[in-house]
Amino acid sequence: MELVPLFSGSSGNCTLVRAHGANILIDAGKNCKAIKEALSQVGTDPASIDAVLITHSHVDHVSGLDVFIRKYPSRLYATNDTFFGMRRRFTKPHDETPDIMIDPGKSYEVVPGVVIEAVSTPHDARGSCCYKISDGNSSCVVATDLGYMTDDIMDFAKGVDAMLIESNYDIRMLVYGDYPEDLKARIAGEGGHMSNDECAQAVKFFIDNGTRKFFLGHLSENNNTPSKAETTVCGYLASQKLINGVDYEMRVANRYEPTEGFSF
Repeated sequence: MELVPLFSGSSGNCTLVRAHGANILIDAGKNCKAIKEALSQVGTDPASIDAVLITHSHVDHVSGLDVFIRKYPSRLYATNDTFFGMRRRFTKPHDETPDIMIDPGKSYEVVPGVVIEAVSTPHDARGSCCYKISDGNSSCVVATDLGYMTDDIMDFAKGVDAMLIESNYDIRMLVYGDYPEDLKARIAGEGGHMSNDECAQAVKFFIDNGTRKFFLGHLSENNNTPSKAETTVCGYLASQKLINGVDYEMRVANRYEPTEGFSF
């Protein structure tokens, strides 16, 4: 199995998972051309995508979906509320026959031997969820847009081999930044995003439960930097006697282009 962030950040999100011969996209938050070029850079034909999983209907996760799914038809998975929210953004209809409405807590076989599961996430979009992909031997989770790390998500993701986890903002940058106060409150609230510090504590839990490969993802363009996210998370882990490259592997997912993936 391989986990490859194609784009990750408030300006657009898309992640590729290769598992047991299947190619799965999680979110399509860049335009179709950008997604096609990113897939080409990592050696994947967009026509070979078997499924597209949508976490929620915010524009940075679905902006390229309507064009991509019409040009490269595949099964589209999302919760009922997410389908309702994102279809209002579509400029033209696509064939809805392959669409699969999922229920968090249930499992779905994408191709023989590859199973996806979802769990609900605390975010200000109805039907928001995160996904786990398993092939019987390995598993990974993409968990972003979390107001906080719930017990359900921790139990859901515990023991996976690799994870893309949200490290959205640096607390000081957010507090002293130029955003209006209501937006700051929304970001830091229980329906917003996870800070670098919150991410660090969550990563410690997952390391303690067997996960060894992490991408820090969905970094804010204005309230974070890759170096701040990595320094904060790795610094906290070092204080817990956990060293990057020894006890775990960590990379920061790039906002604008594919990041070197993890194989496991």
